[in-house]
Amino acid sequence: MEGIDDIDLKIISFLQEDGRITFKEIAQNIGVAERTVRLRVSNLRESGILSIVGVVNPIKVGLKLIAAIQIVVGQNELQDCIDDLYKLNEIRFISLTSGEYQILAEACVRSHEELGDFLEKKLNRVRGIQRTNIIMELKILKNNFSFVRKDEIEE
Repeated sequence: MEGIDDIDLKIISFLQEDGRITFKEIAQNIGVAERTVRLRVSNLRESGILSIVGVVNPIKVGLKLIAAIQIVVGQNELQDCIDDLYKLNEIRFISLTSGEYQILAEACVRSHEELGDFLEKKLNRVRGIQRTNIIMELKILKNNFSFVRKDEIEE
């Protein structure tokens, strides 16, 4: 990875497991000075490689229904559609995709009734949408944010 060395990767691997781990604990685990960890984390954050945030479990806060929404957008309306989707609180994820559907979005709501209201009253008003395919998540089998694996870092 460009601009990242093994020390950075080790630091990232600890932070992705526990974003509240102290710099001192990381330093002790990887055998460097605490100041080194502090500076490295600062540089990783400034360069946009690392963000330290609290990740909320949507189910634990009452958003028990998650729907993946595939969207076909009219010609020359893609940016308008994206702009409108950004404004919807229920939408937590948007990506451009290849294939039949240009956009994949993910919505989190409390109930089937709330999803129905969202689709009818909000999504239907988004500019450019020609067709959607709604996919209900029945059971989440894996959901993690670990992109750096400790077993892939040189010791």
